[in-house]
Amino acid sequence: MRKKHINLNTAPKQTNTGYCKKRHIKNRRKIFLFLLFSCLLFTYFIMLARVEAYAGYNLPDALNPCELLAATISNPEENNDGTADNLANDFSASDDGSTSLYDFSKPVPVSDTVEDTYFEDAVFIGDSRTEGLILNTGLSNTTSYVYKGLMVNTVFTKPVIKKDGEKISVMDALKTTDFSKVYIMFGINETGWAYSRVFQKKYGDIIDAIQDINPRALIYIQGIMPVSDKVSSEHQYITNAKISEYNRLLQELAKEKKVYYIDTENAVISADGSLPEDAAYDGIHLVKEYCEKWLDYLKTHTVE
Repeated sequence: MRKKHINLNTAPKQTNTGYCKKRHIKNRRKIFLFLLFSCLLFTYFIMLARVEAYAGYNLPDALNPCELLAATISNPEENNDGTADNLANDFSASDDGSTSLYDFSKPVPVSDTVEDTYFEDAVFIGDSRTEGLILNTGLSNTTSYVYKGLMVNTVFTKPVIKKDGEKISVMDALKTTDFSKVYIMFGINETGWAYSRVFQKKYGDIIDAIQDINPRALIYIQGIMPVSDKVSSEHQYITNAKISEYNRLLQELAKEKKVYYIDTENAVISADGSLPEDAAYDGIHLVKEYCEKWLDYLKTHTVE
């Protein structure tokens, strides 16, 4: 048999496909690892920048209440909705000069006694009880918008304040008045209302209206003083139990609205929780001596 001669120079070349395939997979793996490393590196720098920014924002100095308060007061125009003013009112200074958040859920604590001049830029709003306070203490340097039988709802509608030859409501009169402080006392006439929360809601409307008129004003809610035991047991609707309930609602309201509650009931209350028999000629309206005790209590319970 004749052997077939094979020219090695012209024979087709054999390709190692397995080797090429492995090399191709290896290159793809390198590219994948490079992209993965790049993404991780990019993510690392992004997270690092965010952590640095977060840490810088939360440094203790940034949360120092004194600096935060100073910045708020010096730039009130940054918050046109009154936020800056409310934030400033959340702080109170202690005797050592430090600053802390004010606890609006508690009554105003005892403070240094102020002079009568403290009330020169104040407005007193209330019914006949507050009217008696003004008349019996000679507190003539303040503004009083008071009227017998005035209540938390009629304060907006009843024309009882004389202004420029006509009578207007208390809230309308307040719009034309310069003031920095407001003392409010209502509740004795409203104890006959069927729903206590309605009283709280209407009282809150007064606070909202005052804050709209002057967001910087200090607003004092005065606790309702009790009545005598005789009145509480015999009157058709005025009872000390109802007054205590209303005072709890007023403290809730002070916390909600971030205004100051003064427990003025403690200025005149007796050991059994009622008004002493000699404190009022009718068991409700205070005589001169007890009006002076009331005013002295206000002078020793102020905030700045």
